[in-house]
Amino acid sequence: MSYIVTVIIPSYNSVEFLDETIESIKAQSIGFENIELIIVDDYSTDSTQELINKYCEEYENIKTYESGKKTGTPGRARNIGIKNSESDYIMFIDHDDRYLPDTVEKLYNAITENNADIAIGKYQNFGDNSLVTEHWITEDTILNSIDENPFFFSMNNIWRMIFPKEFLLKHEITFPEEVFAEDLTFMVDAFLNAEKIIFINDIVYNFRLRTRDKTSTSLSKGIHYLGGLIEGYTQTIDVLEKNNACRYYDRIFNQHLTCWLSDVALSETISLEDKKALVEKSIPIFKRMKNIEPYPENNAIKSIINQIIQGNLDEAYMQMGDYQLFVNRIQNLEVELDQKTRQVATLQTTKGWFKYKIKNIKERLF
Repeated sequence: MSYIVTVIIPSYNSVEFLDETIESIKAQSIGFENIELIIVDDYSTDSTQELINKYCEEYENIKTYESGKKTGTPGRARNIGIKNSESDYIMFIDHDDRYLPDTVEKLYNAITENNADIAIGKYQNFGDNSLVTEHWITEDTILNSIDENPFFFSMNNIWRMIFPKEFLLKHEITFPEEVFAEDLTFMVDAFLNAEKIIFINDIVYNFRLRTRDKTSTSLSKGIHYLGGLIEGYTQTIDVLEKNNACRYYDRIFNQHLTCWLSDVALSETISLEDKKALVEKSIPIFKRMKNIEPYPENNAIKSIINQIIQGNLDEAYMQMGDYQLFVNRIQNLEVELDQKTRQVATLQTTKGWFKYKIKNIKERLF
């Protein structure tokens, strides 16, 4: 059967969310029969593969392939999906996210009607917080080269995009395997080789934000993940060099290295010695930075970066410790403020007022 679009899902221990993700694909306005869905599991330890097999038995356009080995990263699964796809256009979705009902149709129409190499849409978070991205873009935008607006390098979320398979194969654009930041490497390679990029001013993707509180995002990131990011960044540098595009080094890495360094400094799952090892591993990448503007806006992180570049590592480690204490104090104050705000709101209700008065009378009597 001929399909219009192939959607690829890398999965791992996805039982809790995979049904919801697949249902969002089945509900596409373009018609589910026109979509080839490929799911490649990274040797889940739960019943994810059994669930995938059940879908494959029920729908001929849902397929699964062996990854061959466990990698702990999604790059290999996506590469297998691209290799085995039977359609002319490729899309991606993560195993716990959702498409909007017209996601595939909007992106497919945008890329085919404009004969583009990449079509991109906005995304929004769902879960604990709500956020719509790229407020600075208010209309559909077409670039004939990334040189026309390098700020597009900030859009490295491959799951809200569509690509012609022929374009990916022609330029040998693949995901690095067994490293993190694999989507950054893929996107930089795609942007540098694209002769036309279209951004549509529509939300096309629902990204699940699973953060339960403001303190959990950075603190849960461990040495395996943060070390894997540095390895992924190294592969992105290789892509820049391959495409004679090192002029974009600062544009790309100022943002990513700033976030990376902040995550290292704030992590509570990594020892001080391991943090030092991560920083030492990152030194060659930091030293290539010539201009750390416009990132970071945070002067504390900017100072730490400068100390690393200058080789003053002891000073950098001391400032990282101060930064962690400072941020933790702010987060604790925010929690306290939230608790006080809730207490005030309760007291301002009639029921809350009576509870307060009764409790006050009991304390005075006894």
